[in-house]
Amino acid sequence: MKHILEIIDYTYDGLGIGKVDGFPIFVSYAGVGDVVEVEITKMKKNLAFAKVMKFYEKKSVKPICKDFYQCGGCHIMHLPYEEQLRFKTNHVANTVKRIGKVDTEIRDTLGMKTPYHYRNKLIMPYDGALAGLYKKGTHDIVDVKDCYILNEQAFQITQFLRGKVDIRNVLIRNAYKNDSIMVVLISKESLQREIAEQLVSEYPNIVSVINNINDQNTNVILGKNSTVLYGEDEYEDELLGNRYKINHRSFYQVNIPQTEILYKEAIQAVDLKDKVVVDAYCGIGTIGLSFAKDAEYVYGIEINPDSIIAANENAKLNGIDNISFIEGKSEEKIQSIIEGVDVVITDPPRKGCGEPFLQSLIDNRIKEVVYVSCNVSTLARDIEYLNEYYSVEYVQPVDMFPHTYHVECVAKLIWK
Repeated sequence: MKHILEIIDYTYDGLGIGKVDGFPIFVSYAGVGDVVEVEITKMKKNLAFAKVMKFYEKKSVKPICKDFYQCGGCHIMHLPYEEQLRFKTNHVANTVKRIGKVDTEIRDTLGMKTPYHYRNKLIMPYDGALAGLYKKGTHDIVDVKDCYILNEQAFQITQFLRGKVDIRNVLIRNAYKNDSIMVVLISKESLQREIAEQLVSEYPNIVSVINNINDQNTNVILGKNSTVLYGEDEYEDELLGNRYKINHRSFYQVNIPQTEILYKEAIQAVDLKDKVVVDAYCGIGTIGLSFAKDAEYVYGIEINPDSIIAANENAKLNGIDNISFIEGKSEEKIQSIIEGVDVVITDPPRKGCGEPFLQSLIDNRIKEVVYVSCNVSTLARDIEYLNEYYSVEYVQPVDMFPHTYHVECVAKLIWK
């Protein structure tokens, strides 16, 4: 069945929304302002999914990547970049209002000047000489020969490895403030050092080559055991003037230019002078160490013991002594240190904060909360929990992942 309709809005994941006699139809690869002829691909009781058969008016654009329609790495490359930012701003506004039940200032999404080749970490699956990214919604590998969101040299390394070594995946991390590269070869059996020698000979700026063994039939990328084939299990990068040592298992933001913008927004949200700050879900300490330059004292809380070790090493590396790190669940450990705390900054995983953590903010009347979120739905849910006691001054979206539907936010909450 075919219909002609105008795209008037988007779903949360970037599908275009059009209507026929009030009945919503979700259309792949269409943007607001497009007038299209569509064919229904799936019918449900209250909505339908469709694909574009013909454009009558077109505001969307031809993606720069020829593999876009097959590969699952990007979702909205068919939208002009300014439209991508508008989509993300509206998505944040609608979600905060619908789930968070607040009407507050949603600022325009802060985008990148050049929204390409921004990722400093890639994971690529291999099947013999076949290497690429997964086709949307499947585990079928799309044999990509170029990528516009991955670091260019890191992608070149993935191509160099084709047919040279029997691996399941390769994980490559690159520094932003220098040209250091770490290569992690994930295989079922141990590899010889010869492949590391070949890599370093071809790419002298590689500082670390690691062989991770994963012989399990699982979707988990990394196995438990790793061997260093070249260099050490670390490289160094810089973020807002602080140096960080990153190993192959460390959590580290994948888009450093936008991370610096995100962290600056968090820092500027509060006056840190003479303030005691808690950095919850602190990871390797990047936010807390950035705050420590202006705060009186910072406590970082993190459940991962390896991250705590790394955070302490990073504090020492940067000569920052007005910070300490506590191992454990943020919702549990915050109870023991919250007395005398002025500001809490939280950057939780996608599942958001636990209710005990949010309740501790209420019980201790923390004056200011800066909530950094990678999932606006759980941000909005947590805002709704705090509504009776906190006002949301504003939400600032930041585009950390151009050409995808993902968006990060900084929300400022103040005690009523």
